[in-house]
Amino acid sequence: MGVVSGLLGSVGRLRGALASVALVTAVVAAVITTLAGSFASAQSFDENRYYQQCLLFEARGDLENAKFACLNALQVRPGFADADLALARVELALGEIASAQTRLRRVQNVITDAWPMVLLAEAALETDRVVDAEGYLRQARSRLIDRANRELEGRVNLTAGRISEKRGEYSQAFDHYAAAIAADSLDVNFRLADARLKLRLGEAAAAERQLVDYMSLTGDDRNASVRSLLGMAQWAQGNTTGATGNLEVAHQLRGSRDVVAQSRDLRSLGLIYYSEGDLQAGNLAMRESFRRENLLSFVAGNAIIWLLLLLVVVGAHLVGESRIASSNSLEVFDGPRLWSVGQVYGILIAAVLIALLAAIFYGVIRYENPLVLLTPSQGSDARALFLLTMSVLLALLVSRRVQGNGFEPLEKLLGESKKPMIGIGWGLVMLGLMLAYLHYRPMNGILGGFYLDLLQLTPFVVAALILLPLIELFFRAFLIPPLAKRYDGTIATVISGSLYALVLGTPVAILFLFGLLLGDAFRRRRSGLETLLAQLTLHVGLVVAVLVSPWAKSLFF
Repeated sequence: MGVVSGLLGSVGRLRGALASVALVTAVVAAVITTLAGSFASAQSFDENRYYQQCLLFEARGDLENAKFACLNALQVRPGFADADLALARVELALGEIASAQTRLRRVQNVITDAWPMVLLAEAALETDRVVDAEGYLRQARSRLIDRANRELEGRVNLTAGRISEKRGEYSQAFDHYAAAIAADSLDVNFRLADARLKLRLGEAAAAERQLVDYMSLTGDDRNASVRSLLGMAQWAQGNTTGATGNLEVAHQLRGSRDVVAQSRDLRSLGLIYYSEGDLQAGNLAMRESFRRENLLSFVAGNAIIWLLLLLVVVGAHLVGESRIASSNSLEVFDGPRLWSVGQVYGILIAAVLIALLAAIFYGVIRYENPLVLLTPSQGSDARALFLLTMSVLLALLVSRRVQGNGFEPLEKLLGESKKPMIGIGWGLVMLGLMLAYLHYRPMNGILGGFYLDLLQLTPFVVAALILLPLIELFFRAFLIPPLAKRYDGTIATVISGSLYALVLGTPVAILFLFGLLLGDAFRRRRSGLETLLAQLTLHVGLVVAVLVSPWAKSLFF
């Protein structure tokens, strides 16, 4: 009996131990299951939270934080297509085109709505691939047929408007922007695109109305881009008080990272303050502008080449003077005598200063703005007035000086040319080179645009284009002979081409090339008529191209 009782006790204890082990195992399994579920839940929560943060930051305009939030979402869940799409949208806004395109191509077949195609079209536009952009936009429209979306419809029309801008079809661009605004009247980007185009085409009042309508409709008066563009439109109309207020508010609303836009607003404010005579405020605004943006980047490109070319002129004179042998002999003139280098520069300086005063006087009388040459929209006519006044003055002063020195002005300045078609041929070559330069815009366009705004063919601009070829009488027929006599033909040609480019201003590199070409042609053939015809052919050709070709017109946008 004792043995049996012992065995029964052992069996009972064994059963208790097994029950305890089973209980512990069940508890551990339950804990593991709970932790795994919690981890999965937390992971899902994190990726969606990061994604929502990305959208929130993007809506607020905080693109850097939006980018980090989207990257966090993708780190938690690498195949998160919606986060990839949002990140591509943010990268496009930040200018990171290549990365955005890679992401969009990855999700274009995963996300079936029109967003990937619209963004791919925008990326193609940023890299000037207009044909590719049109192809992506067609795919976006076909997707919208199956899945209608008012927001995307507006974005498609916005992109279509930008394509029309690239092609110089500005009426169609306005139609697309109007359709975008009709699809979503609260989207600020649609209003901004329409207002920017209106301001660029000289319709400052219409641009102002568009922006004021947006602010009245939405009650949003704290958008920095809207306030800045509104200020520029008011400045273009001569409303400096309203422009100052809006630009000051825009500057205050800018994020600390948006230093380029801040610097641009401050430069505009500085010029307005100067035009009002407030030198202290103008100096402060300019100083703050240069503090935010590197001064070297501000004067880079065309301005740097302009300064270098000025040094070329000085250097050419120094080299030429060093080669002149000293002489104590007294020259005796019998009959007509050639004018001096000093008289050449005296006439040039007088003509430039009088033309500059004429442009300033025009700005004061018309807009009460002495800095009209630097004012958007107003500056186009002012620059044209400056150039046509300078051209006429140079022709008159040169003719007077030539006659005073005993020469017949027309005979001496125009010379005799039995082949005027040579000048027209040079003009066609210059026309082709200028159109090619404006089309390709090497070095991202930092070399500058054309010296006249042919996007707005106002009477002043047309008159300047017709009269500007008269400067050839000065820069070639009047300037080269005394320089060639004092130095040599090569130095005379270099100085002539350099001064020609410096006076016209932009694009200096191309103008210097034209100056060398015309200077060498004059030195070989002694015909001022041929160089004048070359300039006239260039200008008439540009006007005809702008009038008949939207593509040519878009080159001056």
